[in-house]
Amino acid sequence: MTTADPSPWLNPAIEGVRVRKEAYEQLRRMSTWRLLAATKAPAVLAILQAVFPAGDRRLPRSELVARIETHLDLLHDGADDADATGADETGRRGGRGAAEYADAWVREGYLTRRDDPQQLETMFEPSPATIDAITFIVSLEEHRPTTTQSRLQLVVQQFDRLAQETEADRDVRLAGLQVQRARIERQIRDLAEGELMLPSPEASVDRLRDILQIAAELSGDFLQYREDLRAVDLHLREQILSPEGSRGEILEQLLAGDDLLGQSSVGRTFTAFFRMLNDPAQNRTAQDLVDRLLDRDFARMLTRAERERLANVFSDLYEPAQEVLDVKTELYRSLARFVRSQDFREHRVLLDLLQEAQGLALAQKDEVAPRTPFGLGLDLSRARIASVSQHQLKDPTDPGAPAEAEVHDATTLSVEVLADLVRTNDIDIVGLTGSVNDVRGREGQASIGDVLRAHGASQGLASVIGLMFLATQYAQSREGAHETVRWREADGRDYAARVPAFFFLEDVPVE
Repeated sequence: MTTADPSPWLNPAIEGVRVRKEAYEQLRRMSTWRLLAATKAPAVLAILQAVFPAGDRRLPRSELVARIETHLDLLHDGADDADATGADETGRRGGRGAAEYADAWVREGYLTRRDDPQQLETMFEPSPATIDAITFIVSLEEHRPTTTQSRLQLVVQQFDRLAQETEADRDVRLAGLQVQRARIERQIRDLAEGELMLPSPEASVDRLRDILQIAAELSGDFLQYREDLRAVDLHLREQILSPEGSRGEILEQLLAGDDLLGQSSVGRTFTAFFRMLNDPAQNRTAQDLVDRLLDRDFARMLTRAERERLANVFSDLYEPAQEVLDVKTELYRSLARFVRSQDFREHRVLLDLLQEAQGLALAQKDEVAPRTPFGLGLDLSRARIASVSQHQLKDPTDPGAPAEAEVHDATTLSVEVLADLVRTNDIDIVGLTGSVNDVRGREGQASIGDVLRAHGASQGLASVIGLMFLATQYAQSREGAHETVRWREADGRDYAARVPAFFFLEDVPVE
């Protein structure tokens, strides 16, 4: 006995469930799902909200690690610390440092790392996945229903506006405008007769909070804009390198200066948004509306944080929008350089070689066992890896170590040479004689170094030569003995010389 197959009309439904299940399996690998399903998700989400409060959308690495460090006990709470959203690949248990958590969160996709040429350190910011996870958790925490009357009115108003603006039948469109005019005239008549109908404060606050929620969602979309633009840029580069497809058309458009990033769906959406955000007339109108709402009585029912969000609802959008525009501009310039510099040709040759090698490998996979030895030896390159902290930075204000003294070979000076130097350099022999006799009279004997230490060298090197001349005539030398004499020149620089040891035992006659 065989079981009959399910009814034919059930097959599409069953197939639909199977397709949806496979789609959810893909979504489960995304960072948002993994973060929400992690064991330490409550601690990680709370820390990320504290690390990146309103206004701090990007932090340098040192400050990020310092802020995580203050909440590290939340991540170490529990017997097993291997999870903490970014499982320890080494299987190690126990406390991990704040820097390790930061690196793990980057690998898991919870943080995004950016290199900013205007900053000395690498910058970090929450990823779009983290923003989505925090938004979802906050919505659960606030318990605010989304099926409010104000949201339904917003939906109906937008449907009505779109239907009117896209109506191609002139008579239908004219009839719709006449209905609007009649409604406006009725409102004018009622106001002129003194009848003023206002919504309840509670309903007004609900509508205002719904509008603020929509504005907050706009702000959170900027990170996703940037990621989508980078994905488009990568797709264009893949098409340029692809041997098939429309790479010729893409190259022609880029060489002609077309902004293919701006022409993509995400590029068009952002460009329209940015143009409206920077329209002066729109800005004045929007700010006037915000100011009027802040003056309303029902606005006092808002919390302080909600009032601040309302006051800065448009100004808070300018900076992240400008950052997205900067990313779009830089990606466009990089893509244009990639094409105009002909770099893509080198990449294409390399890609062809890689594909050729891969094809050869695949052709041999059934004939060559994976462990078959090859008669080819590869010498792996080696590099000594050391910490950057081992290098000593140069201080521009530090004059550095003094230059090494220049050492000259000692030469023997005869009495004739010394006498000639004395005559040609006008050395003060009389003054030197008095200095020698003064030191010898006090000490009993005097060396050349003793005289220089007591009276200095008024003529610099000339005084040293003069003392050497007197020593060769009136002092006794000690065979093989030397002494080091020091003096200062007129320019303030100190010098030293190694000379034979002479000792004046008698006074030098004054000539």
